[in-house]
Amino acid sequence: MFDATVASPQFADYSGFRPIVQAIIDRSSAFDGPVYLFNGDSHVYDTDQPLAAGSSWMSFYEVSGSADNLNRVTVDGSTGVNDYLRVSVRPSTASVLTVEKVPFTS
Repeated sequence: MFDATVASPQFADYSGFRPIVQAIIDRSSAFDGPVYLFNGDSHVYDTDQPLAAGSSWMSFYEVSGSADNLNRVTVDGSTGVNDYLRVSVRPSTASVLTVEKVPFTS
């Protein structure tokens, strides 16, 4: 849905995601707290806010509203990966989750 490794995504290739992108915006913006989306679009680790106001993905999908509280984490999975993702839940903090890349040990 939000693969940053594709230089020039074509809407025709991604148009099937539009309804779910709008649903993610609708549900996230209705929730009073942080929302997390874990995915493997490119399988190259990244964190971003793909549906925050002003994001290029908003105009790409031609959706309405925004999800400023949505935080996306793309997990590693391509070749040469030597770490894993540790996610800790801390409900008493503002961000709720802590995400950390942890190297494999020998």
